Amino acid sequence: MTQNQTLATLATTDLVISVGSVDGILTTAAVLRLIGQGHEVEVCFTQAFTVNKLLVGSWQGRQVALVDLAVNNRDPEMTRTFVEQLRENGNTLVAVIDEHSREDWLAILGSFDGLAVEPQSQQGGDDAPKSSGEVFRRDLTAAGVEVDDHTLELLKAADAGDRMDFSTHFGAIVNRGVKSAIADDSRRVHLARHLAQNREADSEIQDWISEYEAILVNHQEIIASKQDLGDGIVRVVATDRAVDMSTLMNTLYRSGGRVVIVEGEAFVPAKKRKEVLAAFGTADNLDLMTTIREGGVTPLGGFAQKVNVALEDEAATLAAVRAVLAA
Repeated sequence: MTQNQTLATLATTDLVISVGSVDGILTTAAVLRLIGQGHEVEVCFTQAFTVNKLLVGSWQGRQVALVDLAVNNRDPEMTRTFVEQLRENGNTLVAVIDEHSREDWLAILGSFDGLAVEPQSQQGGDDAPKSSGEVFRRDLTAAGVEVDDHTLELLKAADAGDRMDFSTHFGAIVNRGVKSAIADDSRRVHLARHLAQNREADSEIQDWISEYEAILVNHQEIIASKQDLGDGIVRVVATDRAVDMSTLMNTLYRSGGRVVIVEGEAFVPAKKRKEVLAAFGTADNLDLMTTIREGGVTPLGGFAQKVNVALEDEAATLAAVRAVLAA
């Protein structure tokens, strides 16, 4: 599209459906900034594997931009059904700002005709865009659209955030603003809307950041009392403490932990409630899920590099992991 066509198409957007990552939130803010304040734009946050829970029937005749939303690679039909329902209700996709897989999106959409921004594939080589922010920045540049410094900073921070770099001005605000209530999408909506027009956090966002800073203090106290179990295995207790699990584990990995065990409360899907359990995590190329199952332990949830087990299964799990590390 030409500069005028790109801007004109984007300007019709009245619904943004985005993933709630730092990349997604900041790219959404950039989209809102470019659209301007001429009309109300609804913002909704989701995940690739939860689009089936969206109340698509409530949207009629909307102009829709998707941000950082990949095709659900485990269940592409979920994404296909989502798009079909949007179209059946008279909604039109005007942009798919996503870096995960252009090919997957082409299979779902059939063509990219009419899109102001098309999805790309991050696996397309070293120079391929690695974030939705970078996809959007490159597309605007290619169309000859000049953006202001605020928009450019949002997109650069979005790109950094997708690589877990939250040291940028906007990235730090968003990351710290959501972490103390990670499931609260209303925070994401407020952050995207506010940062679309403002560089600094407002008082509400500052309160959220203060909550997260208290969590970081918890981390320091938890790490100070960690147990070194040998073989690069460390154990900490986070029961009854508010934590940011990914940040806590990454801190322990950086300090030399090959495998980290965190005792704390987590949701057990099979029981539909929270329980105190042991979470095993690793930053190494270890398949903890397979290791644990081969050791005769039934996991309570997780994936290859982070698995939850019952406290009574911790010793057996530890023995299985230790054997793999020693091999």
